[in-house]
Amino acid sequence: MYQTDSNPDISLGDELTVIVLKGKGDSIISRMKDGRVILFNRENVLFNELEPGMTVKAKVSFIAQNYIIVDPVEPPERGNEAIKLGLKMVAETENWENAMMANALLYIIELLEEEN
Repeated sequence: MYQTDSNPDISLGDELTVIVLKGKGDSIISRMKDGRVILFNRENVLFNELEPGMTVKAKVSFIAQNYIIVDPVEPPERGNEAIKLGLKMVAETENWENAMMANALLYIIELLEEEN
């Protein structure tokens, strides 16, 4: 999962918006900015609606050293916000070529949004 705020310190009950990513096999995950994996509670009623490329608001329900588990609290969303969150995630990587491309695409999206 990708957390939208810049604070890597997470507490139980915190809510954050994350992007759903494809994990190994058919699994879905997300990532924290500090590299920890975010897992989604499979028993949550919204779990079956989650697909890679969506964003979802979730509440932290378990914290371990290398991962956290979250419970979706709202239906997941697709569209521009999910795309922009994914691009922001790529823009913060150490691969400068991918970061430059992501920033360019974000800039174009913002220009198009201003026109509408």
